[in-house]
Amino acid sequence: MTEATQDRLASWITAEIDRCGPGARLPTMRELMRRFRTSQRVVERALAPFIATGQLEVRRGLGIVIRDPVPSAPAHEADILLLYKVSDSRLARTLILEIEKRMKAAGISILLLGFTDEAQALSILSRIGRFRVCLLQTHFETLPLPFLSRITEIAGSVVFDGISATGLRMDAIGTNWREAFALAWRNLRAAGHERIGFLTSAHSARPIAMARREYQRLSDAAGQGAGWLIELDALPGSFPGADISTSIAGLRGDDGALSVTGLITWGVVEGYLLDRALWENGIVPGRDLSVMMLGSVDFPSEHLNRFDTVGNADAEKIDTFERVLRDRLTPDGPPPEVHYLPIHTARFGSVDDLTVDVTG
Repeated sequence: MTEATQDRLASWITAEIDRCGPGARLPTMRELMRRFRTSQRVVERALAPFIATGQLEVRRGLGIVIRDPVPSAPAHEADILLLYKVSDSRLARTLILEIEKRMKAAGISILLLGFTDEAQALSILSRIGRFRVCLLQTHFETLPLPFLSRITEIAGSVVFDGISATGLRMDAIGTNWREAFALAWRNLRAAGHERIGFLTSAHSARPIAMARREYQRLSDAAGQGAGWLIELDALPGSFPGADISTSIAGLRGDDGALSVTGLITWGVVEGYLLDRALWENGIVPGRDLSVMMLGSVDFPSEHLNRFDTVGNADAEKIDTFERVLRDRLTPDGPPPEVHYLPIHTARFGSVDDLTVDVTG
């Protein structure tokens, strides 16, 4: 009799859940006991499976409430999708490979997908499933809305390499290159340099444009104008060596003398290209021209342990990406934000201090 009553009560509860829907309340425990003429223990046994599966909830002051159906967790192809624009940047490749190695060592599944243009990226994204996190690396390229929309459809969270995507509900990790440029400028000015050039990309990406704007602002404030701004028609990391050499040659006046005493570069990520361009123009850095690079202070292929460098530390950058990705894989992780990397200065002797009297 007891089991029959429990079965009859369970069938009634199932019907009530279907009929009433989420948010509705079932009769109280006492009312169910009276309606089915049974004990509290039998009612509790009948309710237990529904409470265990999340269909019912006992709330203080409200009684027995029908809950929203618990959605089944979607299957994920991998924990992390690392989606990257194919480029020649050694720094970009280093980040990709190091993150892949660290995630796999921690038992976190990761899928690497490279693309060459937006159409190919959208084609790839249309054929894959869901991921818990997407790490997106576009190397200064713009992010069209259909592209971003598709990424947010397949990934629970998005982590962006660079700070071009600020203002969106995603983590962005990168360096404030405007701040780095200002520090390099101050270093040269403190060393007595009053005529300073800037060699960089002509690309319209926000970080690049802000660094150019900072050069123009500081140049105007110093009264030197912005006549020594050299803009190359290529993305950072893709400057042809011949263009660098030709641009530096253009810094010489009709008398053969250099029009500047200091030069800041950003986008020359292979130090040998700058070194060769200077050599081709008969310039010894630190003697004929003081040179400061914007880049990674701990990436020797950039500065060759020869050019003074202002920028982020690559090791700190990789650590930051690992930490943020782990946060995104944690349900109760912190909200998305912009993560600015600390800025450092590494000195290797490519800046001549003009304030020192060498004749005394």
